[in-house]
Amino acid sequence: MIIERVELQNIRTSEYISILSALDVGECLFFDDFKKAQSLRSLAYYLKKSRNLERNFMFRKMDNGWRLIRVA
Repeated sequence: MIIERVELQNIRTSEYISILSALDVGECLFFDDFKKAQSLRSLAYYLKKSRNLERNFMFRKMDNGWRLIRVA
C-alpha cells in the first residue's frame, strides 16, 4: 500500500471544485480521458460525503467518453 500526502490547500483551490459547484441540475461534463473522468467522479463523491452537499451526480459511459451529470 502506498500512502501519499495531499496538500489540502491544493484541493480547496482546485478549479474542479469550482466547476462542480457551478453545475446546475441537468448540466453535465463530458470527458474523453478516463483518468480525468474518474478523478472528477471521485472528487464529486468526496465533496458530497465530507461537506454534506445536497448535490448528487451520476457517472455514465457514453459512446466516445464519459459524462458526469448533476441530477439533484
